[in-house]
Amino acid sequence: MKIPRFTLPILLLTLTACALSQASAPQAAPTPTTVRVIQSTPVPTLNRERQPIASPPPAATPTADTCQQTPDAPTTQHIITADLDYTNRSLIVQQRIHYINRTPESLTALEVHIRPNSTTEVFILDTVSLSPSGAANYELTGQRLTIALPEPLQPGCSQQIELGFKVHVPPIDLSSDNAYQGYLGYSPRQMNLGQWLPVMAVHQDAGWVNNREIPIGEQEVLETADWDVTLTVTHAPDNLRIAAPGAILDNNPGHWHSTLTQARDFSLSLGEGFQMASQHTASGVKIEVYSYDDAILQTDAGPINSAAFALDSAVKSVDMYTDLFGAYPYERLVIVQGDFPDGMEFSGIVFVGGEYFRSFGGPTSYLMLITVHEISHQWWYARVGSDQARYPWLDEALATYSEYVFIEEFYPGLKEWWWEFRVERFAPEGFVDETVYDFNSRRAYINAVYLRGVQMLHDLRDNLGTEVFFGWLRRYADAGAGQLMTPDDLWGLLTPAQFQQTAITRQSYLKTPQITLSATQTSS
Repeated sequence: MKIPRFTLPILLLTLTACALSQASAPQAAPTPTTVRVIQSTPVPTLNRERQPIASPPPAATPTADTCQQTPDAPTTQHIITADLDYTNRSLIVQQRIHYINRTPESLTALEVHIRPNSTTEVFILDTVSLSPSGAANYELTGQRLTIALPEPLQPGCSQQIELGFKVHVPPIDLSSDNAYQGYLGYSPRQMNLGQWLPVMAVHQDAGWVNNREIPIGEQEVLETADWDVTLTVTHAPDNLRIAAPGAILDNNPGHWHSTLTQARDFSLSLGEGFQMASQHTASGVKIEVYSYDDAILQTDAGPINSAAFALDSAVKSVDMYTDLFGAYPYERLVIVQGDFPDGMEFSGIVFVGGEYFRSFGGPTSYLMLITVHEISHQWWYARVGSDQARYPWLDEALATYSEYVFIEEFYPGLKEWWWEFRVERFAPEGFVDETVYDFNSRRAYINAVYLRGVQMLHDLRDNLGTEVFFGWLRRYADAGAGQLMTPDDLWGLLTPAQFQQTAITRQSYLKTPQITLSATQTSS
């Protein structure tokens, strides 16, 4: 492996999905409303306690020919057709999900995760059907949609689900503690569609994963899928522009079509007056920055284009992270000046808060730090997945440390500043490996997971040496490409001797440090 041009010291504070500046006590999560629909009953019953869906009668095991699948076919494919009324900020959506049962067991029901249904009056489910059997029995409670199958879905077999629903995009309320969730929201000049689409829940350990939502960190557990999205926009201003990842197959006024493969989500932004600047990295990735006029700052020394600086930082970071952690997983990377605080990462697209563009002050400003942090999530989220509720440090500590590596490489004179500005002034404490549910404030979560997390990684680097440390992270990035990883997977990529070298560090930072590696975890 080519070990970078760096040498480090470490640590940092946090950011997006990571809410950098959000440190207030969390609000109570909304109480989910249960909608249970049995198709023999013409009218669904609302506001009832959750009841189990009756198990379908057992069916004969299908023959091999019935469910023979191409081994390399994606587990899930989404085909979406959406009509957006821009004036009313509402969408009518038809979504077809093609799902292959990759589990070792037959499934009597499927679960779909519907993130936008965590907020009242945002998501309205109209229809659920299965192909070819037709209308399905289902129950929707909060973010969990459970669909009964007419017969068990055997391993290797596929099922097509068709959903019809509406999404009413909420306004971004900058006075709210939840303003940082403006990635699904609108301002007077911008509409963001982040996590607006249902996704298949992950099936693990003989059950479906659907983490409880709280306003601290993220709770998503997302497998990769292929996406095909067609969007028709009506009542839109002439200067409306779409910023979205993937291959753009059609981009005409009022009609847009894109595909994105092996992605954990499909998110986009629509902006009135977006200005786009682009540049290719050395490896051929096209970086696009979508910003507004207020990203050009008027100073006594002349105008400063903060979007151009963000683009330059993005190109440098993608090249550097590619050298360190492997190829960027897509052909394009889209960066959006968001009309909400902090930043947020999605597959192939990241948001960076507009206040960072407007208050740009050079390399010591948040614009650069947040931009490269969010971009690193294209490796520690989009490429390598994890359970963001149970193991938040696996993506956030690694992303924060990646931010420090960028400083070390391109602004080595700022290393001490970065330590003080991003870490030490917060006097972080807490266990790195706690879940999002173990914290009662965002500040405590950030201090433990992000800041103590980067301190731990830096100490691990001291334990192992720079070359071995980055070789370890590279092996983790390669092994986890397109997968969902756990801390055991990361530690298991160390040799027994290397694992022993890190014992004191693990015991210092982790609530539950591993003592030994199992035989299946050892790596030569």
